[in-house]
Amino acid sequence: MNEVIESDDPRAKVIGRHRPPVSSYARFDQLQEMVNRSWKGLPFPKGVHRFKTEEEFESWKSHLMMRHSPARRI
Repeated sequence: MNEVIESDDPRAKVIGRHRPPVSSYARFDQLQEMVNRSWKGLPFPKGVHRFKTEEEFESWKSHLMMRHSPARRI
């Protein structure tokens, strides 16, 4: 009953749709659109920002990323 059906067997039947392979560029575009929809824009304001230290920049960046994260919008 549970025998393996070979692909050249005329009794083999494929259920579902055959989807053509998607290129990696198309997949990347889909992923990028999904991320843009979830973030709804940039997580930080546009423009030039100057910081005195690297630590000041990292704290500013982490604060903005947490403030605008998709998980907080739920």
